[in-house]
Amino acid sequence: MPILSEQYKMRPRHNRFSKIIREYYKIRVNLTKPKNPIPDNKILEKVDRDKQLIIQVPFGGLGDHLTYSSLPELLWEQKGIKTFISNKSVFRSKAICDFVWGLNLYVTFTDEKGWFTYKPLGNNYPTLDGYFQKLFDLSGNECPKVYYKPRIIEQIRGKDIVDPSFGPSGKANGYYEKDFHKRFVEYLKNNINEFILITYHHSKTKNPLEELIKRTSNPNCYSIFTIEELADVLFSAQKRYVLYSGAASISAALRIPSIVLCNKKAVPNFQYKVNEHIDLIEDKKYDSELAASIC
Repeated sequence: MPILSEQYKMRPRHNRFSKIIREYYKIRVNLTKPKNPIPDNKILEKVDRDKQLIIQVPFGGLGDHLTYSSLPELLWEQKGIKTFISNKSVFRSKAICDFVWGLNLYVTFTDEKGWFTYKPLGNNYPTLDGYFQKLFDLSGNECPKVYYKPRIIEQIRGKDIVDPSFGPSGKANGYYEKDFHKRFVEYLKNNINEFILITYHHSKTKNPLEELIKRTSNPNCYSIFTIEELADVLFSAQKRYVLYSGAASISAALRIPSIVLCNKKAVPNFQYKVNEHIDLIEDKKYDSELAASIC
C-alpha cells in the first residue's frame, strides 16, 4: 500500500527541494487514479448493479479519509452492498489507514482502482459526508464514522484543550498568516482562562502558531503520540478548541462538539453541525483588538 510522505507540504516557506517533493507527490497521486474515473451521476447505478463499491481516496489526510468512513456500514446495513478500499488510495501515514479503515469491519482491501468523487452533483451540501450519503441514497447523520473506543485521560479530564495543528491545507486556509495568528491568540486570551496546549510528538515541522501560543500564554502542554491518543484527549476534555484538521473530524465522528477557529470560506465542506465554527477572518469584532501587535 503506498504511504506517501507529506511532511514537506506543511512548511510555511517552501525551498527548492520541498517544491520538488510537492510536485512528485502530485504526479504520484495522478498516476494512481483510474484513467476513466466514474462520474458521480453514474456511480449509484453501478453500485446497485454490482452490489459492491470500491473506494479510492485520492488525498492522504486523516480528514480526507474520514469523509468516506460512514459509507461502508450504511451501504451494507441499508442496501446489502459490500465496500472495498483500494490499495491505490493515498495515505499520509499507515496510522491513518489503521485508524480509519483497519478497525472497520465493513471494509475489505483490494488492489483494484476505484471510485472517488468525480464531477460532483452540485455543491448544496454543508459537508462531503452528507453529499456522499445523499449520492448513494442513504439515510445517515452526515458525520464521519470511527470504530475506536476512546478512553479517559485523567490529566485531561474536565480541562479545556487547544490544538493548533493543521495539515498540508494550512497554507491555503491562511493558517500561516500572522494576522490569523494574532486573531487566534486574541480569541484565546478573551475567552479561555486556562487551557492545555496539545502538541504532536511525531511532528517534524515547525508550527509558528503553536510557538506563538507558547510565548504569549505559557500554557501546560500535552504531547500526543498516536491518532488513538488524539481521540482520547478530545474525549476527555471539557472544551476543545481546534482548527480545520483531523481533530475537528474526529470530534464530529465521536459526537463531541469542538470549537473550530477558522477561515470558514477556506474549507466549506468540513463544517460539521456538531462543531461550532468561529470565523476569525470575517468576524470584525477582532479588528480593534489587533491594533496592539503581539510579539
